[in-house]
Amino acid sequence: MIALFIFYPLYRGVFLAFTRTKLLEGPDSTLNGFENFKNLFADPTFITALQNTFVFAAFGLTSQMLLGLGAAMLLSKERKYIGLIRVLVVLPWFTPPVVTAYMWRFMLDTNAGIIIQLLKDVGISFGEVGIWGNPHLAIFGALFVDLWASYPFFMLFILAGIQGIPKDMRESTSVDGASAFQHFRYVVLPLIKPVLIVSGLLGVIHLINSPTLMLLLTNGGPGDSTLVLPLYAFRQAFQGYDFGYASAISVLVLAAIAGFAMVYIRFAKFGKED
Repeated sequence: MIALFIFYPLYRGVFLAFTRTKLLEGPDSTLNGFENFKNLFADPTFITALQNTFVFAAFGLTSQMLLGLGAAMLLSKERKYIGLIRVLVVLPWFTPPVVTAYMWRFMLDTNAGIIIQLLKDVGISFGEVGIWGNPHLAIFGALFVDLWASYPFFMLFILAGIQGIPKDMRESTSVDGASAFQHFRYVVLPLIKPVLIVSGLLGVIHLINSPTLMLLLTNGGPGDSTLVLPLYAFRQAFQGYDFGYASAISVLVLAAIAGFAMVYIRFAKFGKED
């Protein structure tokens, strides 16, 4: 089962990256070595998509992790209705990506969007083209939507880590007169470090490897200002029918994710005592 559903598709994807496979020219593949990879780095659209992917991943991970950490700290205190509040806060993560994308695209629409209208009422305007039509703002609009949808993932991870800290350790600093920041800095943060690493790794994989939200919000536009690598691979495969070129893009994304994971795990020293 593992060979059928994991190893063979992986092998097939890597194999296609070293072939000329254009379905409009026929179903046959022709080995062409590293030709697809050479063409990638001479392709200005690929370079743009690579830069956009880096910006999206860096800003997305930072904002989602910080908001998730803040929410987890606030929701770690036991109080009345805390269970209900936790459920309500995590609802965006349960919302299907299609619903999330179209809901926020409409609410941030320059003509009919309720949020844009409210911002206009307080003197904030995004011009005639709005957020989605502005090549400098569209990617930050997508980052905001992904932040709303994805920060509960980090919140759940970190909240579980905080609740895993023994109660006597959580209360010891208050007895010693430490401030809330000192408690967070010297007790909570060191103990949830493995949780932050694991959730950060999974968050990067999600941000780099998921074109769904960007496809539905902007389809890579305006121009190529929000085009990311998975979306570019999707275009090449299912719009241009160039599966060899699309596979080369996907192999580079896979290599980047694998390299990031190896470096992160090595420096995190999982399973080792300091």
